[in-house]
Amino acid sequence: MSILSVGMAFCDIPLRPCPANIMDLDNTMIDKVELHTGGDALTVAVVLAKMGEPVALAAKVGDDANGAFVRSELSRNGVNQDLMMIEKEVSTATSYQLIEANGQRHFLVDSRINSLLKSADISDQAIAAHDLVFFGSALALEGMDDTELSDLFRRAHKCGKITAMDASVAVKDNAVCKMDLLRETLQHTDIFIPSYEEASYLAQKTEVKDIMEAFRRFPLKVFGIKLGAEGCVLTSDFEQYIKLPPCKGMPVVDTTGAGDCFMGGFLCAYLKGWPLERCGRFGSAVSAFGISAIGASTAIPDFDSVLRFMKENEKA
Repeated sequence: MSILSVGMAFCDIPLRPCPANIMDLDNTMIDKVELHTGGDALTVAVVLAKMGEPVALAAKVGDDANGAFVRSELSRNGVNQDLMMIEKEVSTATSYQLIEANGQRHFLVDSRINSLLKSADISDQAIAAHDLVFFGSALALEGMDDTELSDLFRRAHKCGKITAMDASVAVKDNAVCKMDLLRETLQHTDIFIPSYEEASYLAQKTEVKDIMEAFRRFPLKVFGIKLGAEGCVLTSDFEQYIKLPPCKGMPVVDTTGAGDCFMGGFLCAYLKGWPLERCGRFGSAVSAFGISAIGASTAIPDFDSVLRFMKENEKA
């Protein structure tokens, strides 16, 4: 089955080790600087491509060196770029990651190009050509608010497509009910698996069981919460809940993109028709690979390697 991934594309530039008092220093030596790709929609697309799934990415990049790097990495990993949009006047979204020796991270980000993305950028023909439409940046893209995102998913449902969504933590507070930020979109969403922070923000609840209950009102086929080091919790009916621990056995080197790797793995398994628990376990196994090297998707292997690791992890 074919997937259309819509949302953010980043050029990530990790700089390490960065002293905590860097602003007090004239200069300091760092390790070799290497560019990586990032952004939730891009990372999910790369993960799916590495799993052998046909996937296209719809995102905006600038007509610059970082954009050329992003496009070259998409090509290298087998992601269809027919729906990529190149902006002449805006730079590719770039994240400079200042990483302390203890792993603490600080980010310098230029992501203005992502705010230009609109539902109209994704044609009905593009939607019709895929089986699942994934949006990876709910709450984070100014141009894709509830009205715009619900339009994208409404058109996808009209074409009989599966819709799936992840989120990014909202950085702006406001007076409206937080669930209203995605109320219309959630009416047209089949799969939604945000992080605990994102789900808690929307539901305005702190207990996992209360957060899960808050989303019962929406016609979701799958809802879950990514719990970081505690694993995840999933449900398909809001009656029975599956709590899964994270996969062990991989070093924790870089947690950037861990949730996106989980989503890519989960969607890969879901489209194969696997039971919900096995989908979650496969997503966790992919995420374990993702955090084992610098870069959001650098260490993701092929499907068979993940499957073997998942089975070994289940036996341990």
